[in-house]
Amino acid sequence: MLYNALSTLGMSRKLQGTMARQQMDLVRANEEVATGVHADVAATLGASTGRDVALRNLFDRTEEYIKTTDLLDGRMDMMDSAMTSILASGNDLLAAASTGLGQQSPTGTSLQIRARGVLDQVVSLLNASAGNVYLFAGTALDQPPMRNVDGDDSGPPAPMQIVRDAIQAASGGNPAPTTAAETAAVVTALDALFAVYDPPGSAPPDSFEGGLYTGTTAYRAGGGASPRVSGRPADSATIAYGVQANDPMMRELLEGIYMLAAVDTSAMPVDAYPDYIKTAVDKLSGGLGNLREATAQLGIQRAQVATVAEQHRTQKSILNLQIDNLEGVDPYEASTRISQLEAQLDATASATARIAKLRLSNYL
Repeated sequence: MLYNALSTLGMSRKLQGTMARQQMDLVRANEEVATGVHADVAATLGASTGRDVALRNLFDRTEEYIKTTDLLDGRMDMMDSAMTSILASGNDLLAAASTGLGQQSPTGTSLQIRARGVLDQVVSLLNASAGNVYLFAGTALDQPPMRNVDGDDSGPPAPMQIVRDAIQAASGGNPAPTTAAETAAVVTALDALFAVYDPPGSAPPDSFEGGLYTGTTAYRAGGGASPRVSGRPADSATIAYGVQANDPMMRELLEGIYMLAAVDTSAMPVDAYPDYIKTAVDKLSGGLGNLREATAQLGIQRAQVATVAEQHRTQKSILNLQIDNLEGVDPYEASTRISQLEAQLDATASATARIAKLRLSNYL
């Protein structure tokens, strides 16, 4: 006669193994409900895992570009604010200086004081920074581009002293020109002082680049224009943006302001005054006009960055939806699965408990 041997130990261990798997499945199901994502994405997606990885990579790159566009927009915003403030201060000074074009004004001393205040403000604005990046320094982002008007410890004479020395040298030792010929010589000397040279090493001592400005030079040491600051808000888009403190309009503007701040025009001889004040006003007006155009151009560039940023945000939303469709868990399906697992776990636990109570004596 054959007997089927029944082992309560074997049955108990089998049920315990089943219970362990059910508990693990229950933990995973609860995790999926909490996160909304499959607990094991690769196992769930199978052959679609490669597509999911590609979408994830594109999503991460899009996020980085969004950060880049936000950074660019922030820098452009600060640059635009600084340029707008320079325009406002420059226009006020231009209006005050223009009143002296027809006739020499006895208030020239106050004009000099006003010009000095505007000069300090413009230099400060050109040294504006966003974080540790100086906005108007070109690619030399880690240092302020403009030296303080009254100088610093860098070595060269103070910028104001450099300008006054140039005026004095062209005026035959006088602090200001005394004749029309001396005024012409002063203008020529200041034009040379505020010029940039290719290569930079050919510039005379204490010129604008080095004596007044310490950012990226307009030309490289080996010759040719220096690279401009640019941003890359997308794979196929590179935007060279902004203004450097040594751009022609800024040098022209600063030359006009320095001419008014370095000399008391009310004390100038009648022969020297008209050409001097007219040149200073022309420099101011020309620099401000070109700066106004640069500000408008910066606005256009900022709008381009905003358009690219919006495209990135739209793409991010689409990618997020595609990734969610692949990795996401239906909360209702997951909840139903949890209920089923809980019921199975209860049944397994009950069966395990009953088996544990079985004794041979119960059947004797």
